[in-house]
Parts: sequence; structure tokens; C-alpha cells
Amino acid sequence: MGWTPIALAIVRGPEGCVWIERGRPPSVGRWALPGGRIEAGEDPVAAARRELAEETGLVAGDGLHLAVLEEAFEDAAGAHLYDVTVHVTLFADPGGAPAAGDGVTDARRCAEPPAPALEPDARLARLDPAGAPHALRARIRVEGDDLRVLAWEGPPGPVD
Repeated sequence: MGWTPIALAIVRGPEGCVWIERGRPPSVGRWALPGGRIEAGEDPVAAARRELAEETGLVAGDGLHLAVLEEAFEDAAGAHLYDVTVHVTLFADPGGAPAAGDGVTDARRCAEPPAPALEPDARLARLDPAGAPHALRARIRVEGDDLRVLAWEGPPGPVD
């Protein structure tokens, strides 16, 4: 099985980042950055912009391709499940109130990730645009509806 391409949007503004509460599997009820699958032939930045609009109603302008994260997922026994390549785009906050959209039960801006937040997304939200694009790798264990980072290569370090 190949790598599944995913786009994530980081929207930063004076009130913090935009977060969504997932309403569909995987990770129902967990807070995450807006995002989803990249469609065939779609540019990763365009995909992140599209996912942001679908999930929050926010329409972003140009974005910075901030990072590429290769994630290898495993089950509780350590057996390989699947791999994804996450393209992370940083957008300036377009203003307006985020609203829960497609597959989302709530959306808001927060200075810190709301609980319970997905650990990989909490790390990504802290990335510095200096030195972009960052190349990152992670090994992640799927634990029910949660994701636990077992190994992380690249910035930022552990989430406090």
C-alpha cells in the first residue's frame, strides 16, 4: 500500500490557531487542525485551502508550504497499519468566525490546542516558518480514537 497524501491548514492570528473538533472517524471528538485527503492532481496548498473552507467556512489567501510530515501508523501491538504524507500549509488568519462544517462538530480559535487534541497536530501548530519547508518523520500508535507519538524527527520537540 502507498502513502496517502493529506493536507493540513494552520491558520494563525491574534487569538491563536483555528482548531476543529472531529465529527467523523478517525479520532471522533478529538481536536485537530483542519485538513483531509489531497485529491488526484491537486496542489497541497490548494487542498489545505479547500479543506479549511469545507471544515470551517474560512476562506484563506496565499499560504506557505510549511512542512512535509511522513507518518507511519501502527496498532497497540506494534503492527504496521498505514502510512500518510502530511503537507502542512500556514495561512494568515482571514478573519471571521470559524463555523463547524463538513465532518466537524465545533470550530474555534485558541491560543493553545483544546483538549483532547491530537498530539501530532499540537506539535505541528507550533512550527516556526523560518527554515520552511520542514522535513519531519513520525511513528504513531493508534490508541482507540487517539494518536500517540512514539518517535518524532525534526522540529518542534516534545509538546509541553
